[in-house]
Amino acid sequence: MIILIIDSSAESQAQTVRIFEAIPPADGEVLDLKFRLASEVDFESKLDETDIVVLGPQLGEKGLAIARKISVSHSWIQILMFCSDEAYSSGLFRNAPFVGIRKVFPISCNPLDFLQELIAIHAEFKREGRAREGRLICISQSKGGVGGTTIAAALAEIASLSGKNVLIWDLDIETRDLTRSLTLAEEEAKSFASLVNGSRDISRDSLYECLVTISDNVSLLPPPDTMAECVDLVCHTDGINIAKRIIDISRVSFDYIIVDTCGRIGPATGTVFRLCDTCVLVIDDTVFGLTATDLYLHYVLNLLEEPSRLKFLLNGVTASRSLIDQIANELSPGHSLTSENWILPPVPPDTKGASWPGSGNSFYSQSGSKTKDVLTKIAGLLNLIDEKSALSQEMGDSGGLFSRLFGRR
Repeated sequence: MIILIIDSSAESQAQTVRIFEAIPPADGEVLDLKFRLASEVDFESKLDETDIVVLGPQLGEKGLAIARKISVSHSWIQILMFCSDEAYSSGLFRNAPFVGIRKVFPISCNPLDFLQELIAIHAEFKREGRAREGRLICISQSKGGVGGTTIAAALAEIASLSGKNVLIWDLDIETRDLTRSLTLAEEEAKSFASLVNGSRDISRDSLYECLVTISDNVSLLPPPDTMAECVDLVCHTDGINIAKRIIDISRVSFDYIIVDTCGRIGPATGTVFRLCDTCVLVIDDTVFGLTATDLYLHYVLNLLEEPSRLKFLLNGVTASRSLIDQIANELSPGHSLTSENWILPPVPPDTKGASWPGSGNSFYSQSGSKTKDVLTKIAGLLNLIDEKSALSQEMGDSGGLFSRLFGRR
């Protein structure tokens, strides 16, 4: 949120800035606060790119006139006002609503009261689409070998086609399949270990140092490089706050966050399940897969709370809608599932696409046109893309987009 502080003097502007400095840095990063300063005579040229105007205490009654002008010319801007304790006591705030001021604070107010108002404004902006709130997609599986990592990489590529910023988080601490498939270096993993063990605070800057830049709009967060930090992240209760902090920062930094959980349930992955917008549970068409999924659902549905957030994705030898219906009939009654959970089409077998790891391509760009069409439809149903615009994207060179994004050696 871009905040314009308007006051008559630099000294008074600095007094207002000090209130913002008292806000915990973690909250400031989640709100994505950016500041600009202006006087009462030069503020109008800075309004077009402003989200919130803060009127400083030195303006007094002049602040009401400025607010009236802003509310007429830039009605979308939220206006807050600070005033002296004396002016507040005399009732200056009573006229504020009539000139478009959202709330008036005495200059001696508790910064947390002001923070609460900023959080409320930010929530409104997110509902209106004015503030970025990255969509969090959790890719999970009840047993290994069903293709969860393959789906995560494919969806990341499709989401990036429209130029959106995408973060892929590899939470598979044992096999690190996603990270190894992309043939990435370990330097960033060492940085991530320092955030897990607490030797460095988790901030936007420190998290960015842990990310592997795949392209201008795709990044990957690999697992820590040591098993101790890996276990602390996914098995220790400290992983709850670590995961939540990473997600909070990522939501304001990326349009889409795709997490490959590898099916492990622990404090960190449980937090991902609770906070995700959608959980994609990748399943196969085997008997063992069906029984494993039945057991897994008892844990996952408790974490999701809202069953509608769960979507099944069949990635098996038999890719038919009728098989999905059969599996749904087996699983739905015991878990109160509905047809909404089974809307994703099955992924067809694709021998060429299956050779994607280490190829410089994802499963998406490595596969044939039929598989690409299905994956694009899945991404559209998950609200990762506008399906029509994605279908019209040109793949460029024959190697596909990930040959440029993930083809590093």
